Amino acid sequence: MVNFTNFRLFLAVLAACLISITFLVSCNSEQLDLGATGRNLEIHASRPQVVSKAFYTQDGITRIITPSASNRKLAVVNTTIVNRSSTVIPISVDPDAATLGDRRGKKSNAIDPFARSKEISGAIEPGPDVLEITPVLWGEIELARGFQVSGSLVFDVPKGLLLGTIFWDEVEYIPVDFIDYWKDND
Repeated sequence: MVNFTNFRLFLAVLAACLISITFLVSCNSEQLDLGATGRNLEIHASRPQVVSKAFYTQDGITRIITPSASNRKLAVVNTTIVNRSSTVIPISVDPDAATLGDRRGKKSNAIDPFARSKEISGAIEPGPDVLEITPVLWGEIELARGFQVSGSLVFDVPKGLLLGTIFWDEVEYIPVDFIDYWKDND
């Protein structure tokens, strides 16, 4: 026979364990989507993925992007721009809108994925060094209040560049840090 008091105690202990596990997992998990808020916009960004090739498909045509030199790599950042307060914000995503680098001044501008890509015949498969970047975030956008736009930004960066921050500088200046620059400054 099941004792009602023991059953309630069992449920309470089980609930406490589940809450503890959820708390531990949430505290120890790496934050994948980082963000920062300005006066009018919110910028959310994933950590940069460094690859040697990126591709996208548009109108059934596959186009590939490669670095400009052998001492460079592509860094891809999935970015979301959110308008929570202004009626309509015109945004121009271009090389001056976003830079990627560190706070010491070493930065690379976003590249135009449409101008830098080459059409390829056949299919290409994503892999550890090849990344699909569909949808691409580029061009002129009218962002209404309560809406957001998401896509991939591509940067042609020198090998070894510290990819610690994406600097958004369109409509307003909003840096999003991927690393803690002040962590070891005790």
